[in-house]
Amino acid sequence: MSKEYKRAVTYLSVIVGVFVFLRALVFFESQSPDANIKNIWDALWYSLVTLTTVGYGDFYPVTPFGKIFGILVIIGSLGILSYIIGRVSFKISSYMDAMKTGQFGTKMNKHFIIVGWDNFSKQVTQQIVKSNRSIAVVTNKKDDIDLIRETFAKDKVFALFADYNNYEALEKLNISSCAKVFINFNDDSESLIHIINIKKHYENLDFVVLLNSPDLKDTFRSVGVTYIVSKNEIASKLVASYIFEPDAADFTEDLMETSISDDQYDIVQFKVNPSNPYLQKGYHSTFKDVKENYNAILVGICKANEDNTLYKNPTQDFTIEEQDYLIMMTNSSAKTKISNDFKTEDGRMM
Repeated sequence: MSKEYKRAVTYLSVIVGVFVFLRALVFFESQSPDANIKNIWDALWYSLVTLTTVGYGDFYPVTPFGKIFGILVIIGSLGILSYIIGRVSFKISSYMDAMKTGQFGTKMNKHFIIVGWDNFSKQVTQQIVKSNRSIAVVTNKKDDIDLIRETFAKDKVFALFADYNNYEALEKLNISSCAKVFINFNDDSESLIHIINIKKHYENLDFVVLLNSPDLKDTFRSVGVTYIVSKNEIASKLVASYIFEPDAADFTEDLMETSISDDQYDIVQFKVNPSNPYLQKGYHSTFKDVKENYNAILVGICKANEDNTLYKNPTQDFTIEEQDYLIMMTNSSAKTKISNDFKTEDGRMM
């Protein structure tokens, strides 16, 4: 027996019970010439006034048995009133909780999704938010929702509380319109299984995954993961650089952080659209022009027509083509000016 059926039976029983009490009240009151409750409509009005605790006093029982049933009506009204208040409070509480935990979803578009929340994903989110990008986070810990809402603005970071295996819940993140999905689990095999299952529902997603074991890179590539990051490889390279060339390591670490002021620099990429001022121009002439006009340094180019081949500081004088990505070192002001002139935001949006 379903909950809806049980609830319907309960409601019907209450209605029938109230009707029987009111008919009994009318029956006993009709025996007295002094009665003011003379028909079912009078009795209904009396019960409603009693239920709402208004108590006009225009209708009231005068016979002994009528008063007994009147007492039962009062007691029943208190029960009904308590039930109504309880249901309304429950509905409001459920609505507020659903809104807080993201159950109504988001309409974000071209945003980033992070599956799995911890201190590392918090740091990643902080860097992405600095770039004025929107993020949708899914966590299976309800306590994380409060921490996320306290740390980040609602219009920049949307948080959803859901079981990681509830793949239908991902639709609330508007996952079909996202730019990339970052899978952040501590266990590599869990990440692999999760990606495989997500791809069953959403085939064309662009994934980024953080691995503990670099030996699994080929395995993740075979299931369609686009970008694979090994935390141990990155950490070991940076530590070795600090040991051998600390100034270069400091510079490299600064470039990995999003610049938010003119004394900070980072590496960004801009897609070449049809309106790009450097379309069909040579790499070397573009390098010089970018330095003169924006005080930025063109450090590489990603050729879209060569399966996204990346050329770092190329010696060839490539012709810049539509869909290419120009990779530059810029500060905050230069990034804004370039974005306006190129009519596109920095980053890669799939």
